[in-house]
Formats: sequence, C-alpha cells, structure tokens
Amino acid sequence: MIQRIRIMSKRGIVGTSFSATGLAAIALSLVSAIAISMAAHSAETVDGKSSGQILASKPWPALPDWDALDDFTRNFFPRAIYEEARIQTDFQILDITYSSDGIPVRGLLIKPNRPGNHKWPAIIFNRGGNGDYGRIGNYGVPCKQEDDSCLYRVSLYLLAKEGFVVIASDYRFHGPTAKRDEWGGVEVDDILNLFPALNSLDFVDPERLYMFGQSRGGTMTYIALKRGAPVKAAAVIAGPSELSRDTKAFIHGDWFVNGNEWFDGAAKVWPDYEHRADEYYRARSAASWADQINVPVLVMHSRTDRLVPVMQSLRMAMALQEANKVYALHIYDGDGHLLPRNLEDRNRRIIDWFNQFGANGSGPR
Repeated sequence: MIQRIRIMSKRGIVGTSFSATGLAAIALSLVSAIAISMAAHSAETVDGKSSGQILASKPWPALPDWDALDDFTRNFFPRAIYEEARIQTDFQILDITYSSDGIPVRGLLIKPNRPGNHKWPAIIFNRGGNGDYGRIGNYGVPCKQEDDSCLYRVSLYLLAKEGFVVIASDYRFHGPTAKRDEWGGVEVDDILNLFPALNSLDFVDPERLYMFGQSRGGTMTYIALKRGAPVKAAAVIAGPSELSRDTKAFIHGDWFVNGNEWFDGAAKVWPDYEHRADEYYRARSAASWADQINVPVLVMHSRTDRLVPVMQSLRMAMALQEANKVYALHIYDGDGHLLPRNLEDRNRRIIDWFNQFGANGSGPR
C-alpha cells in the first residue's frame, strides 16, 4: 500500500501530477549545463584499450527453470514475470568486460536483438551490496537465497522491455580485493566509464541517458551526479544520503565500521580513518551537498525498510528542496528494502519519471 505520495519540484509540493513540459525544459537545460567531457575517463588503458571500451562480451547462461528455484528466490517475482524474462527473445543479455582506469571490470548489458535504424535511450543501473556481496551476476553459482544476484537479469529486463538499453557495472572490487571495496570511492569511476561504453554503441542515443541506483547504488548514483554524469534524470531506491560515525542511522548493524565476512570495514579500508572519518562520510553524504546535484531525481523508499532507514530518503528530499532542485519523493508502507511488493508500481514510476525528461520509454524514436 502506498502510504504517502508527494511529487515535488523547485516550487515544493505540487500534488500528484505536474507539467511534463516545464520539467522537461528544466532537465534539458540542466543536462546542457553539466555536460562533461569523458576524455578524463579515457586516459587509462588495459593493454592499450581506453577506459570505457568494451573488451569482451558473451551471452549470459539461461536462467534456471522456475521449479529449480528455492522458495526464497521464487518470492522475488510472480512466476509469469520470471518465465517471460527467462524465455524472451527480444533482447540479448550479455556478460561484458570493459576497461575502467586500467582495470578490466565486469558488467551486464541488455540490448535489443533488432534495434532497427533508431537510437534507443539507455539506463545505467547501479547495484547495491559491496565487494562480492550483491554482485550483478552469479557467474555460474546456482540461483538461490545465498546468491540471488541472477535475478538482476529479471528486474533489469523489465526496464529494458519498456524501450531501453540497460547497462550495469559490477564494480572493480572482487576476489582478492573484494573486502577492500571503498563504498563510494574510486569505484565510482566504474560507473562514469560506462558512458564511453554506451557512446560506442551505435544504437544508443547519447542525448537520452538515465541512471537508476538502489541501496548502496543509490549513494553511488548521487556521487556520480555530483561528478557530472551526463544523464537527463535519475532514480534512487533506499539510497543512504547522510553517512556518519553513527552507522546505524544509515545502514543496519555496525558492520560498516568494523567489517564482516564481506567487508573489512571503513576503519581499515579508508586511510587514516581515525582522523579523516568525517571527511569520508561527508564525501558520501549527498544530503550535505544537494546543491551540487543538477539532475532531476526520483527518490523512493519503504517506510518500514529494515536495512536503510527511511529517514535517509526524507533527509535527501529536504536537502533537495532547500537547494531548490527538481525531485520527486515516494514513500511506500509495509514493503521491503527494494520495494518488492510494489515492483510493478515502482518500475512504472521510474519509467514515467524518465519519460518526463525525454526518454519516451514506449520505445525508441
């Protein structure tokens, strides 16, 4: 059940409908103002390959049959939706490797089998988790509760089928370096280096790029926007926006500082944590620098989220309001961290938001 819905713009709360023309015009001017050269992200090479260059691609293995899933993974999607994603033939789902600051990074690309002579809008998706936890793909591991990341393919297909190319980075910290994930540090480059990757695809419209992040990926989205990611609009679900030494205020548990089986902890990963912790937290706290976000942002959260408190999104909305930015805020009641009970509604709102700013998600133009 949706408990509260408030659409906001630079003029504050304006109800549940607004002028697409006015907001689209704002978005176009904002994108023009923040357009950046990606040359800075193309300086490093992998064996002579520029950052953002796709080094390799191969089809993802087929999703397992519904009956092979455990009870946990079956709860993510209705059977009909899962089966549609499993057997669809309209899109190729590729396991890609691309260059990022001299490092080969894995990712996912969903592209139309028959793009035609048209340019397609694209969504950059930023995942949550850290290190080897929450990876974009299970890379041969059976799809089950212990590793349900294969289901990203279903959720991202649902966005692609609305008329988008979808690309996502798995970030650079894996295997031997997994527990040293900087959680909003140098790996933000892995997101920014997806822009030249998209620009290399002749069926992608470089003027219609969008960004969607969830959980930690929401924080990454805010940082990428601050750094000038050339997108026309963004959407964030349950993204921490106000980080501090009081880690329970922005994420469940106390693992963020002291670590767990997936993460060494900020106290070990961030150099000179004792003296510089506040600096690191602020660099990842978009609510502290909302004035530097010049892209319309849709913020969504569950009031009953047990992993990231809803106050993180409420504070972000207030910061955007105070900074006179274009944004929308939707708070759901009785849902989980990534809004699984409102999957259809949350996806519709994301697509509608991107369409407000020129995506025309019903298909390419």
